[in-house]
Order: sequence, then structure tokens, then C-alpha cells
Amino acid sequence: MAPPIGESLREARARRGIELSDVERATKIRVKYLRAMEEERWELLPGAAYARGFLRTYGSFLGLDGEALVEEYGHRHEPVEDRYHEDEPLLLKAPGPGRPRLRFSGAVLAGLTIAALAGVVAVLGLTGGEGRGAGTQEGEASPTVSSTAEPPPRPSEVSLELTSTGTVWVCLVDERGRALVDGVTLVPGERQGPFRARAFKVTLGNGEVGLEVDGRAVQVPQLAEPLGYQITPQAVRELDPAARPTCV
Repeated sequence: MAPPIGESLREARARRGIELSDVERATKIRVKYLRAMEEERWELLPGAAYARGFLRTYGSFLGLDGEALVEEYGHRHEPVEDRYHEDEPLLLKAPGPGRPRLRFSGAVLAGLTIAALAGVVAVLGLTGGEGRGAGTQEGEASPTVSSTAEPPPRPSEVSLELTSTGTVWVCLVDERGRALVDGVTLVPGERQGPFRARAFKVTLGNGEVGLEVDGRAVQVPQLAEPLGYQITPQAVRELDPAARPTCV
């Protein structure tokens, strides 16, 4: 049976003679999360997706098999409901933080509907008599003007390029869930892409990376915590942790 994950991490760090603060500077993972992994206090991490990303990055930094550690974590500690499923819809919109959803009762909805209908009737009453007079007899249909102008087509694809500014773990998938950057730890200055797809979802181990979307730079906060984005031709939106890809 494999030794406990935390024990493997502590022993590997002790063999290299480095402190947790040294690991934090190299991986951008906060000391409190590194210590939580070594003590196997997984409840102190922000979530299962964070635990997998942190564990893969920390293990690889120590010269261990990061993928094997993540697999062992999944078997021993990860709740079943938190595990990643390939058939998970890719472009689900997660509610943003601090934006409560409004719920209306049946009576309120009925009142809003009546008010809307009353507004339509009032507009029709104001405009119903216009158009009669010079050049138009009663009973004759007023000429209609149709516009032949069509709205410009929306772009069907978006391009994305990543450039690491520090050591950062990256998981990038397209709209079908195919891994384009399959949970790789990038070194400073490493570039991935450009990629083209209808949409992307990306999870970053920290903010040490630059994103270029359709040739335009996107500002990424310089945080030592995982970040996630959904990228479409229309916008770049931050993802809720539960909706971020994990490449597992």
C-alpha cells in the first residue's frame, strides 16, 4: 500500500532540505495550503479542484510523480460528488459572487404581466390614429418600410495564447472538453498556443500567466491561488470553482 500523501511530501521536502517558504516562492502556493497537504488536512483547501492542482504542482516540484499523487488523493480523500465528469456541460454559466438570484411569487408575476399588457394597449391607443390624412385615405393600408440591412455576423471562433510569467499549473480545454494543455506546469517564459476553438475553459494554478484573446491582452490578477475563466468570441468570464476544468 502506498504511504500517506502527506508523509511522501514531507519526506521529499526533507531530503531536499528546503522550507515551506522556499516552496511558496517557487510554486506560488501559500504556505498554509502546503502545510495542509503535508498534514492531510484537505478540508483547509478551497476545494477538491484546488487540491488536485496544488498537489500536482507541489509533487512535481519535489521530484515526485504529481499525477500519481493526484490519483491517490482521488481514491482516498476526494468526495465522489466533487470528481470531474467528462460529460459535464462545458459552457454552464455559474452565478457570479455577490449576485443573489431574484425570486418572484405568483402574485407579483401576475401583476407584472398585467402592467406590461396595459403599457402595450396605451401605446397602441396613442399611435393608432397616426398615419391618416394627407396621402392616406381611411381604409387604405399605410405603406411599410422594410430594412434590408443585416446585422454583422458574430465570430464563430476565438483564439487564445498563454505565456507564463512564473511557475504555473495550467489546464485548458475546448468547447468539447478536449484537453489542449493537459494539466501541465509551465516554467517562466513558456508559451502555449495560439489555439482556436468556439470556446475555452481554463484553470490556472495562480496568476503567473498572461492571456492573449484574439490578439488582445487580458489582465490576470497576480494571485497565489487558482483562477478559472470561460473564453468565448463575445467575452472572458471568471468561472466558479465548481465549473473549472481539472484535466483529471
